[in-house]
Amino acid sequence: MDYLKKLLILDLDETLIYAAEASFPRKADFLVEPYHIYKRPFLDVFLKKCLDWFEVAVWTSSTPSYAIAIVSAIFENPKILSFVWASERCTVAYDPEWFEYYNRKNLKKVKRKGYRLESIIAVDDTPQKWERSYGNRVRVNPFEGDETDDELKYLLLYLDKLRSAENIRSVEKRFWQNQLIRSIGESGISNAQ
Repeated sequence: MDYLKKLLILDLDETLIYAAEASFPRKADFLVEPYHIYKRPFLDVFLKKCLDWFEVAVWTSSTPSYAIAIVSAIFENPKILSFVWASERCTVAYDPEWFEYYNRKNLKKVKRKGYRLESIIAVDDTPQKWERSYGNRVRVNPFEGDETDDELKYLLLYLDKLRSAENIRSVEKRFWQNQLIRSIGESGISNAQ
């Protein structure tokens, strides 16, 4: 069965890559001054599959120049992306409990580009940024440079299931890792690696 491609919006920092001012004992994958950038394990395979399955976009709360530099380094052809948005497309919100400002990603801005909310998947490590669109968000564990991290392998299996969903917003995505393990069993995950 053929499905219409959904829009997959990916965050950068701590989702796909880790940026550190000081280098790790191992060499960085690339540099974006003043940062040493480490790609999340399995990133290249993950992005290739996602580009086959979805329309892909990037939305980060970082600066535009940083976003362009990272996107240019991790995507073979950045022009294939539906859009690359940075902090200027975020809405600034205030958290009175923590007395701090933070960036929020508002899907109404994506909807204005003609995308249906039911067909948008947003992958991010920071739930607060998508608090008004939690029905679209798939939360990943933050990546902080660990070479043994396997989150993207599991996420790819989960996204394969989500791409056939009629309405992304109606799918329960909390604890998706547990759902995935229950639905395909440990043997299916081992085979996928």
